[in-house]
Amino acid sequence: MLKRLFSAIFRGTGKWLGTLRREFRKNSYRANFWAWIRLFAVLTVAGLVVIVGALAYFSLTLPSLDTLERIEPGLITRLYDKDGRIAHEFYIQRRIWIPRKKIPERVTQAVFAIEDRTFNEHWGADLKAYPGALFPALFGGRARGASTLTQQLAKNLFLTSERSVRRKAREFLMAVKIEKTYTKDEILEFYCNQVYLGAGAYGFAAAAERYFGRPLDSLKVEQYATLAGLLQRPEAYRPDLNPKEALARRNVVLGAMKEEGFITRAEWKQAVRASLGVAEYEQKADLGPYFTETVRQFMEKKWNEDFVYNQGVRVYTTMDSALQRYADELLPRKLHEVQLKLIYSTARAFNMSKMLHLPLDTIIRHWDVYYPRFDSLYIRSDSVAALRRFPEAHRYRHAQAALLVLDNETGAVRAMVGGENFELSKYNRALQAARSPGSAFKPFVYSAAIDNGASPGDMVNDEPITIPDPADPKKFWRPENYEPGFEGPMTMRKALYKSQNLPAIETGLKYGLPTVVSYARRFGLQHNVPAVPSVSIGSCEATLMELVSAYTAFPNGGIRPIPYFIERITDKNGRTVYQNIPQTQEVLRKEAAWILVTMLRDVNIRGTAAAIWATGFQVPSGGKTGTTNDFTDAWYIGFTRHYTAGIWVGIDDHTSMGHGHAGADDAVPMWTELMRFATRGTEPEDFPRPDGVVEAKVCPLSGLLARSFCGPANEDYYIAGHEPTEACRPELHAKKASGVDVSTANRHRDQPVIQGKTEEKKSDARVRKTF
Repeated sequence: MLKRLFSAIFRGTGKWLGTLRREFRKNSYRANFWAWIRLFAVLTVAGLVVIVGALAYFSLTLPSLDTLERIEPGLITRLYDKDGRIAHEFYIQRRIWIPRKKIPERVTQAVFAIEDRTFNEHWGADLKAYPGALFPALFGGRARGASTLTQQLAKNLFLTSERSVRRKAREFLMAVKIEKTYTKDEILEFYCNQVYLGAGAYGFAAAAERYFGRPLDSLKVEQYATLAGLLQRPEAYRPDLNPKEALARRNVVLGAMKEEGFITRAEWKQAVRASLGVAEYEQKADLGPYFTETVRQFMEKKWNEDFVYNQGVRVYTTMDSALQRYADELLPRKLHEVQLKLIYSTARAFNMSKMLHLPLDTIIRHWDVYYPRFDSLYIRSDSVAALRRFPEAHRYRHAQAALLVLDNETGAVRAMVGGENFELSKYNRALQAARSPGSAFKPFVYSAAIDNGASPGDMVNDEPITIPDPADPKKFWRPENYEPGFEGPMTMRKALYKSQNLPAIETGLKYGLPTVVSYARRFGLQHNVPAVPSVSIGSCEATLMELVSAYTAFPNGGIRPIPYFIERITDKNGRTVYQNIPQTQEVLRKEAAWILVTMLRDVNIRGTAAAIWATGFQVPSGGKTGTTNDFTDAWYIGFTRHYTAGIWVGIDDHTSMGHGHAGADDAVPMWTELMRFATRGTEPEDFPRPDGVVEAKVCPLSGLLARSFCGPANEDYYIAGHEPTEACRPELHAKKASGVDVSTANRHRDQPVIQGKTEEKKSDARVRKTF
């Protein structure tokens, strides 16, 4: 519209001047000279009114002054690891903000020389350059450049890159408003941080890192000139992709700097001979994507999406980047070994080699090709024959895994992997998957016992029991051990390191199922934990985070620190906007926690996780395996003096993985490699023994202090004040040996102490022992 208006004005003015020349030669018109002058003045004023009106019209569509005063370009949000190294970045525009006082003088000199030599004199627009830029567009051509830095900033912030008179007019007005709102230094700061310089880099600081791998204030004059040269055509002059064009453009900038007196002739000669000096750009691997996504979700929930992607905040996380990087590599590698076992199991169960007429190794190597073919030919059928021949239990399912490492003292999350591949599945199994913990729950049962006066040397019975169903007396539950058979009387310590089910159930019933559930809650389990006999062997739900957090209480003296991912967050100006406040919860007495450590240490030395010790990892450690019904879940949660780590392996839809996929098979090897890396280069540290722990030798039959006639005594630890004080007597020993109950023998040894009070424990009517 404006183009046509200006064209009409110029055409009309030209015709009017031609007529004026012809008519003015006539004597009759010379007498009316001043009349013609008045007419010309009227037309000129009218034209100016039209132009001013058009500018006024465009000004109505400009951003408000309030918007101008709140210019907030998008900045990079950087996540740092525990040692202050950059671990990840969130951004829409990759921009690193630097204040005006930190912008090197060479940057401004290069920009002024090539883009706006009158920046410090003009008031937003350089009118001397405007006619040359504007006139071609009035007659069907393209408007040229000649925009000032302020006009370029206006275009970058509020306008498009359209080449037209309309956009030029709005750019002009916008530049004037910006100059009225901000100082020259503020405009220059905005400009140097806002401009796009190719390769996804916005602003000079981000471009310096992108092309030269160095901070902006450490570059040479020729490198500043290279960056300034990008302003005209960022992608075309990229020094990493188009070095010839970039070199020529850089030298143009250097020549302009010499003309303006910013550099001497000697400096110019040296600079134009220098190479571009581009650093090879390394695309950083996505470190700990499940970890960083958890941080992102926290920030977005607490603030908003703009805070995450545009505010330029610095997030100081708890991540140990070296450990996280190793965990990112370890989990897929060890999970591949689990997948191979599942693949071999399916291939052999269905006799795929014979049915496909191919060697088994060929099928295994190209499983992604042959199993779908086999599935479509034989398995994918609803017929009874197909289901009988290819039962669900043997069909291939893709296994998953999760890994988590916490700092025992603080609860800081040092590493987390929530699945095999974040790009394929963003479901975080370390935080979101509530699974049955199986035997990994048993330490909570024995914690309830030890914290209430029991000793690891107390005798428990590994004998078959039958528990009636309270809802239907005709139904019974007869629990079994993982390994067939029963071993009879054994110590509580042995029952735990061998992971026998019956003693755990007996202990839970003895100390009360509500007590067991209460302790589980204190340990931090938040999902379904029912007060039923089977809860003692893990018939409940927990996430990997809950279990790992719970186990930190053992090496940490009974204190469970609340896990966290972020230490603090600062804004772009360095002000702290978030500070984590450490939180802890007392779970056990420190004496009970240490005794549990000794029991769980035996698991790693001679129990279900003995492979840890046998493979050479003999750093003081403890933990517990867990395997659920039908090998649905495989767990290992373990700790050293400073770290507690947990591994879960399973299938997302709760399908059985089959025999050979217990916690000791799939989780323990991964944990061992992880902790060997985590403890590298450090001296092994043992767990300090509290003063309130005593030792005693007791008779395995009477539970009293052992004497010579008691035979091999059980020597173990007690919380001071709960050890037996009465010595065994021959008649009591004889009665126990003959199977007669000795109810008077050191009565408190058979009565749990709940919250400091002695409470007689009644026998559970639902339990009937069978022999």
